[in-house]
Amino acid sequence: MQHHFQNLFGFKSDDQITFDLPKTRRLDPAGLRADIDAANLGEMWTIILTLDYAVEDVSNLPPEKQEEFLSVMSLLLSAFNR
Repeated sequence: MQHHFQNLFGFKSDDQITFDLPKTRRLDPAGLRADIDAANLGEMWTIILTLDYAVEDVSNLPPEKQEEFLSVMSLLLSAFNR
């Protein structure tokens, strides 16, 4: 079975899978928000921020949570831009 997945997906189960975050506006809240809005994902931003983090604005998050949220949104943006 493992051999089948190696051939099908081109990697072994012990290979590392990495995600490259967009480098230009990676942790810039205003720039990332503009990119999110341009991709029509503004509602996702608001929903995730209010439901998962219980705040209305990114600036209300502690620094480590702010970085986590922005990273999540960067990954989401990357996924929808593929």
